[in-house]
Amino acid sequence: MNYQDLLKAINIAPRAPGGCTPPVVDVVDAGGEDVRLLVNAVQGWETKHGRKAGPGDEAEVLARRDQLIANMKTARD
Repeated sequence: MNYQDLLKAINIAPRAPGGCTPPVVDVVDAGGEDVRLLVNAVQGWETKHGRKAGPGDEAEVLARRDQLIANMKTARD
């Protein structure tokens, strides 16, 4: 699932920035590890910025996801 599709799927129902609603849980359950990390990045970004992520925030959200992955690798080593 790409970033744009993810935003559409998690925002199908009203939610606050960083909020976890049934559609968010459904997307994570259906998407696997990559989608879970992207959702975590979106929620972290939203919590930091106090607003929901939009299409123009993709680069920052993906950078946050990449940092999550790097942190996980470092923790395993």
